[in-house]
Amino acid sequence: MFTYLEHASPLHRLNPSMKLLGMAVVALGATFTFDPFIPGALAVALWLTAWLLGRIPLRQMLRWSLPLVVLPVPLMVFTALYTDLSRYPQPHILWSWGPWTLAVEGLWVALGLGLRVTTFLATSLLFIATTDPTDFAVSLAQNMRLPYRFAYGLLVSMRFLPLLRREFELIRLAHRVRGAEEARGLLGPLRQMRRYAVPLLASAIRKAERTALAMDAKAFGAYPQRTYYRQMPVRARDVLFVLAWAAYVVLVYVAAFSLDVARLEVVPQAWMPLV
Repeated sequence: MFTYLEHASPLHRLNPSMKLLGMAVVALGATFTFDPFIPGALAVALWLTAWLLGRIPLRQMLRWSLPLVVLPVPLMVFTALYTDLSRYPQPHILWSWGPWTLAVEGLWVALGLGLRVTTFLATSLLFIATTDPTDFAVSLAQNMRLPYRFAYGLLVSMRFLPLLRREFELIRLAHRVRGAEEARGLLGPLRQMRRYAVPLLASAIRKAERTALAMDAKAFGAYPQRTYYRQMPVRARDVLFVLAWAAYVVLVYVAAFSLDVARLEVVPQAWMPLV
């Protein structure tokens, strides 16, 4: 997850800066609400967009969907148990034990918060999986007017993540070849990570020094402006992508308020038969 997948899809051909703007619109739409309907509708739209327009295989989409759903669960549990029920005139209590109280209102808020986190993760996943890091750095410098030193610094950091992950696997296999046993027990993984941390840090420092020397040797940053081999123009399809997401967010908000599911002060009508 959260690595670039090289495909020939409509999403891959979009301008990276405009794609980032479109995902920012979706994330902003999920920020100003706490009900489950709006972030749920946005998350479903993101899933379909990545599958249909990003041409990500269905099996991979299903494998990615599990962490996006499971990761917010602990936050949802704590939110459901610690929701301030004094804000509701007549909370619908489902279960109570000691300091913990579970109510329909708490479940509603927790579900909305969990879907918000899922939406934020989905926007990041869609953008990273369908955006070439080099194109993104060039687009930041050309379209967003970001100084190219910062844009290429971001590119270097994005390139380092897969390298460090591969280096970690090599270190782990080297330890296994030398007969280093897998640590067991509750503190075993911590001791094992400490054993991996020193060579991984040394390798990262070496790669950073080599990259810095290569950039200095090529006089990187010597001039305020530079030329580009790649050009990242903003086309009509890029603008249409942003406008389509903005229109969808507005449509979801209109539908949510029309169905009366965008307010936290009352229990939605769909929950009334359950209580």
